[in-house]
Amino acid sequence: MTRKKGSKPEDIGGVINQVIKKIDAKTHGQREDVVKAWQDAIDEDAAAHTKPVAIKKNILTIEVDSSAWLYVLSLKKKSILAAMQKTVGKEKVEDIRFRMGEIS
Repeated sequence: MTRKKGSKPEDIGGVINQVIKKIDAKTHGQREDVVKAWQDAIDEDAAAHTKPVAIKKNILTIEVDSSAWLYVLSLKKKSILAAMQKTVGKEKVEDIRFRMGEIS
């Protein structure tokens, strides 16, 4: 984003909008697809105790509100991951990480 000699500087709002559009084009719908796949892959009881908080480098991070649920979900991790990969594809979710957190 260089400017030509003698031209006026570009408005920062315009630059930010261009960057946001590029990011949206790359990840369009990915987060929403993954969250939906998570909710479909687990039962209602587990959903009430979990919250997807991030997806970075195709690793989904889930916050869990108790150590008991963290343990239960860890035992079911392979089957949950397989169900999610069937829905969204292996390239979108390669792994799931659970951590303790507050669910609001």
